[in-house]
Amino acid sequence: MNRVVVLPEHGRLLVATDLQGNVGDFLRVEAVFEEALGAPGGAVLVVTGDLVHGPEIDERDWPDYLGTFYRGDSKEVLERAFELQQRHPGRVHYLLGNHEHAHVGGPVVSKFFPDEARRLEDLLGPAETSLVRDWISSWPFIAVAPLAGLCMLHAAPHARIESAAEVERLPLDGFFDVPLEEMATRGALGALLWARTTTTERGNEFLRALDPRLRVAVYGHDVVRTGFAIDREPLLCVSTSFGCFDGDKLYLSWDLSDRAASAADVASRGLVALHPTAPQVHRDPTISSSGVR
Repeated sequence: MNRVVVLPEHGRLLVATDLQGNVGDFLRVEAVFEEALGAPGGAVLVVTGDLVHGPEIDERDWPDYLGTFYRGDSKEVLERAFELQQRHPGRVHYLLGNHEHAHVGGPVVSKFFPDEARRLEDLLGPAETSLVRDWISSWPFIAVAPLAGLCMLHAAPHARIESAAEVERLPLDGFFDVPLEEMATRGALGALLWARTTTTERGNEFLRALDPRLRVAVYGHDVVRTGFAIDREPLLCVSTSFGCFDGDKLYLSWDLSDRAASAADVASRGLVALHPTAPQVHRDPTISSSGVR
């Protein structure tokens, strides 16, 4: 298995983040990807982790901070995600998120249930749980498109690494008893899955260690209600689904042969509304239905 996936130099790159059991949003991402496959050079899809562990809350009790109502169904999302990857081998990449890590050596996460992993595994049953764990254990941590200058990962590029080879050797286990508030400081994998931000210097060091051609880190993990945020270069945090209203959800669409100049450049030319006809609630008005005006 490869923990760092190197993407092609041609075709269309689509990046989505943090679906957390939202079947409707997954189907929308799937449709966008399969339409893009017809473009010259085809397309690749990268989902930057946290496919699973969504809310199972009645609509009458739904809080505003969770955005548009949906009924979380992580089991169906995983099944559809697996089928999509099987249909398009080598073109669909799911990166490990902190919620998936809870199934394969990470600490307990308890967003909507005391133990989100146990809740999902109870729904899956023993046989399917074993298959899902084996599959998740094989997921990459990072995807890079060196010609385009883009690096995709679950959380902010805060990890201290010397090379891509070091990432390949990172173990999944050994984190079960680590307090969540300490995960971002517990080695490279903890930072890859839990860091919410980093400094410009440290972010650039991380990118250079992977490949000197990389210029921008694209990630999720945090909820950005306006759809994206650039705390500072080279950080581009994108929210495709969880915690946002439909009209504010964004994904990245990028020509893999087009070199990114900066996070601001990628945001201005590559972000697209997931649901272009849905009303905007928090989204930056400079974002149109097909990218930034």
